[in-house]
Amino acid sequence: MVTKKKVIENELMKEIISIRVDTLWKMLSRKKDGFFPEPHEEGATGRFDNKGAIFIPGGLIYQDVDEIPIRYDSHSALTPEAFRKKVRQAMQYDNATLLFPDGIATGINLDSGFFSRAARRIYTLKKAAFRRKRIRSHKHLKVTSDDIIRSHCPTYMPHPYGARTRISTCAAIALIDPPLFFAYCETQLNLSTDQSESFARRLDKAQDPVKTNNGTILYQPHVIVCHDTRYKKNNLTGLTRLLGIGKFGEFATFSFEQVNQSLVRELKRKHKTFTSEDIFAAYDDIRILGILRIYAPTKAGRRAQKYSIHVVAPTKDLGLKLDQLEQDARKRYHFRVD
Repeated sequence: MVTKKKVIENELMKEIISIRVDTLWKMLSRKKDGFFPEPHEEGATGRFDNKGAIFIPGGLIYQDVDEIPIRYDSHSALTPEAFRKKVRQAMQYDNATLLFPDGIATGINLDSGFFSRAARRIYTLKKAAFRRKRIRSHKHLKVTSDDIIRSHCPTYMPHPYGARTRISTCAAIALIDPPLFFAYCETQLNLSTDQSESFARRLDKAQDPVKTNNGTILYQPHVIVCHDTRYKKNNLTGLTRLLGIGKFGEFATFSFEQVNQSLVRELKRKHKTFTSEDIFAAYDDIRILGILRIYAPTKAGRRAQKYSIHVVAPTKDLGLKLDQLEQDARKRYHFRVD
């Protein structure tokens, strides 16, 4: 499975987690005042992630929902600081954010039906390819978009799946099976020879991490979804989900979770420990850890039980200045101490 380092040691994830630390203090304030959202309610967000987000490597997307080619303002090589500023600005827009080595396209409305059809057809054909001669029933071959989504979500994310969950998961097939996705796009979009060659180059390039001149990784070739729902009782903010990180069914989640008996038992079972330096926030008797879970590959419609769990350290792993983040958030959300 993919490593913790590959998932979090890039400027995109560092900025997303930094933003969600701010949200964490808002949620602690709401919890204190009795207005904490229920696990499956929307609104587990703060000022900077209020609309959620979907980040997608731009080379995977040929056109928007209106069949218009993707356009964005191209800049010279981005510095980590400039890139993180653009990421924060992008989270103020609805729809998808497309990432390119030299710029960002924000507020892009994608055709969810196109990606759903692509995912269904690709994995139905793959499933059929491994069958013997007798078909028995077409139902045994059919793979639905719900099957694909179920394989890329933790078990506590219930059906029916929302639009953000659906389009992000189906779009991630471009990273999981790029050749099949390219073949589907070439046929369905009636691409000319020149268009096909250009799209193939973009698709290949989108599978590589993007780095600055000095080697700092700006973002990995992953689809990252910032949900605005907690989904699980012990999560304190919206769930962050990472897709296209490996084989089919392989994905990761990042969440802020309260240290309780259940979490401690899970960490102990996985032979993981934590120290005071791993705490993202503390208030009264509440202590919060950043938890990364990486789930194993599986088959369509199934969810593998195997996963690894990692404690993410705010300073050591991410370089965050927690004191400043806490001070700013407390002021922003009028967090008063009784």
